[in-house]
Amino acid sequence: MRFLRFLILFVLLIVLSGCNTSDNDNGEILKLLATRTNALNSKDISRYISVISLNYSDKGKNFSQLKESISRNFSQYETLAYEADSPEITINGKRAESSCSYRLKLKTNGREITLNGVERLELIRETAGWRIIAGI
Repeated sequence: MRFLRFLILFVLLIVLSGCNTSDNDNGEILKLLATRTNALNSKDISRYISVISLNYSDKGKNFSQLKESISRNFSQYETLAYEADSPEITINGKRAESSCSYRLKLKTNGREITLNGVERLELIRETAGWRIIAGI
């Protein structure tokens, strides 16, 4: 009987500790996404790049190519305003996916452009924390 109680308590502790890890990961990912949004809106390339994995690889771009592309885009637009809905985050071990609708308003050559869409970002948990590895 004592063993059964111990076993039940042990299983509950494992389940509860797993929830806390997931909640912490979710919070860290939300913080990363907020940092990215702030960096986009202020066109701060250093802060933007800080949330990208050095192992980034997507759509034929690696980290260096993405950094160059983002830097070029930031200098091209007079203003940039990015808004995203609350993301749906799915965590699977050291990998995660964030999906949300967004609106991006750009101003270039005095002309404003508005883009609406759905963004899916792939993330990976690295030693330094969560980073975007694909999807930009």
